[in-house]
Amino acid sequence: MKTRFRISPEGPGREPSDDELRRYRDSGKLIHNYQRARDRLHRPIYRDPKAFLILLLVALVAWLVSQSTGKRAAPATDGNEQHP
Repeated sequence: MKTRFRISPEGPGREPSDDELRRYRDSGKLIHNYQRARDRLHRPIYRDPKAFLILLLVALVAWLVSQSTGKRAAPATDGNEQHP
């Protein structure tokens, strides 16, 4: 977090009153931000259903492409060869 300084000819400015301090003091928000920062930012892929389905779809497409190219890559045989 970057610290900002306000320099003015009038001085540092007025101090906030107790009412203003109480208004901005929110322990619930502080705890929520702490828990959010403490927890993982990214869910593991096995716990995220959308990412798991996308990964499964990509794997299925890759498998299908490899199967189709495997059939085409088979060497062509001449009619002269005999098979036992």
